[in-house]
Amino acid sequence: MKTDSKLLINEYPLLVLPSLAIKIGLNEAIILQQIHYWMDINRRKKEAVMVDGRYWMYNSYEDWHKQFQFWGLNTIKRAITHL
Repeated sequence: MKTDSKLLINEYPLLVLPSLAIKIGLNEAIILQQIHYWMDINRRKKEAVMVDGRYWMYNSYEDWHKQFQFWGLNTIKRAITHL
């Protein structure tokens, strides 16, 4: 079977921890890992927002949909609400 190797190397992968997916659900685990990823990037760039000793970030559902184009908007909303 021939594969297009460009699809395998030109994008950042999404990570999922199987133990986390078992506990909270696959979609939720993927989103939570992505939140963790962006919070880490923002902390390193000194762009993280801290309020009362906690880091915060903001993305609209539409912004999340740009990162998770393989899900519908309602799937993203359900997963975030579940979190």
